[in-house]
Amino acid sequence: MVQVTGLDEARRARDLGAGIIVAQGTESGGHGARHGRSTLPFIPAVVDLVAPVPVLAAGGTADGRGVAAALALGPAGALLGTRFQATQESLADPSTVTAILEGRSENTERSRVLDIARNSPWPSTYTARTLGHPFLDRWRDREPELAADPHARQASRDAADRGDIPAQPIRAGESTDLITDHPSAADLVPALAAQAETALRQATL
Repeated sequence: MVQVTGLDEARRARDLGAGIIVAQGTESGGHGARHGRSTLPFIPAVVDLVAPVPVLAAGGTADGRGVAAALALGPAGALLGTRFQATQESLADPSTVTAILEGRSENTERSRVLDIARNSPWPSTYTARTLGHPFLDRWRDREPELAADPHARQASRDAADRGDIPAQPIRAGESTDLITDHPSAADLVPALAAQAETALRQATL
């Protein structure tokens, strides 16, 4: 399984023999391309390019309606990363689950600030979509300055150790508005399937 954020990456994954290709749109939470593609036009382009390799759509989906919309674009399925963080079986810290349930999509943004502050080795071509964070507010649009300032990075880690700021970024996508409960995955999966089936049926009326 290989995750891609552009058509060149999808082509390379296909040529290298990937068994499943995850096409990630910029709406996704967590790490993705700094200059990526939105999910709606990206998914069918990847499906056409890599066929017959199965494609999974990732980014912006949190309920059955989104699954139905994704399936209409031609992939074999969809990944709902942020949605499944807020399930009973999730290994996410309870504070992360609470933040997702209380968060709003307009409060998510892509940035390298929190990676730089934590000395995370992600390449500069990838940013992380997270919910708001005090250190991000302070250093927004100042990534090169932060990267060149070891004292500022250490201050961030010290503040996290004291509990003054959250120690971990809350990685969440633009589907956050649709996540309002904390079900078990065992209950969520059939509910998603039923809602997707209803949405697909209504779309054909």
